[in-house]
Amino acid sequence: MFRYIKRLITSLFQSKQLMMRQNGQVSLMVVPGWLQFIALVLVCGALTWLVISTSAFFKQQETVNILQTELQTQQQAWAKEKQQLAAQLAEQQTQLATLNEQHTVLSEIVSALPTSITEQADTPALLPEAENQVDVAPTVNDEHEFEVHSTDLNDAQASLLIRLQTIISARHDQLMAGFSEAGLTLIPESNSAQGGPYHQVDATLLNTRYTQLIDDSVQLNELESLLQSTPKMMPVAHDKYYISSAFGFRKDPLTGRRAYHKGVDMAGWHKTQIIAPADGVVSKAGKNGGYGKFIEIQHANGIVTRYGHLHTIKVKKGQSVKQSDVIALMGSTGRSTSTHLHYEVLQDKKHINPVKLARVLKRVQ
Repeated sequence: MFRYIKRLITSLFQSKQLMMRQNGQVSLMVVPGWLQFIALVLVCGALTWLVISTSAFFKQQETVNILQTELQTQQQAWAKEKQQLAAQLAEQQTQLATLNEQHTVLSEIVSALPTSITEQADTPALLPEAENQVDVAPTVNDEHEFEVHSTDLNDAQASLLIRLQTIISARHDQLMAGFSEAGLTLIPESNSAQGGPYHQVDATLLNTRYTQLIDDSVQLNELESLLQSTPKMMPVAHDKYYISSAFGFRKDPLTGRRAYHKGVDMAGWHKTQIIAPADGVVSKAGKNGGYGKFIEIQHANGIVTRYGHLHTIKVKKGQSVKQSDVIALMGSTGRSTSTHLHYEVLQDKKHINPVKLARVLKRVQ
């Protein structure tokens, strides 16, 4: 076998003579067959290595390109996921701010409910339990937990909102009906003795139902304040007088003719104390014709009270008085037949029945 290969190589690669010329001299160089064979093998090996290396290079380059493409795709996916997480976090923070703002509104309204409501309603149960309140920003890892928690809290707040709307609306209607029954009208009050830093409500975080609830609660508190400042009690202790002449048509006690009595006569013992039925400012104090010794007090909502036939006046014009302050003693001065107090209530120069006013407002208080 070896001889056969040798003979084949010898027949294929015969010795060659190479003529070389240099500096005018010619020389011959014999290249034996075996050297030619070795050279050919080396050249073929080199070409094979070059082909294999080139192929490996292109395969590696293709692999690198694939890896670069995958890396770019992963980077794009990561950037998109990051953007989605940022948007999700922003949405959760907005929901959190909305829930907290709604909770603040509901808490403030509940705490500001008038005693007329809190004494009748189970207000401690109005607010959601403390454990249901969101007080820290959730992480994106708690997405499902946050959604469940925020949904439960939003439902609880919506339920509380409806309950508050019902309570406030019912109380508002009760007060309006009481004022109407008593014959009072609502006169817009000036903004005197008010002020303080301006803290605007962030209505962008509240829907219209919450802003409407704020407006309704403000209006209710104004009505409650008006109720407290309205003369809703009689100016003499209930066990110190009796009604000797009612409001309305009557027979005049001096002439016996038909007349209209614009107040009520409250008969009692001589020098019985007369008190202010509400806060106000004394606008008149002194003698006034048939009223005898007389006091007039200006109250809120354009209401005026008058007191006639007094024995002693204990206040002076321009003096501020508080509810239940003693302002005079009962007497029989002026056009009077005996010791009593003539008591009138007016609004915008219109006379109102004091007994009916006290009875109605006491009922709705």
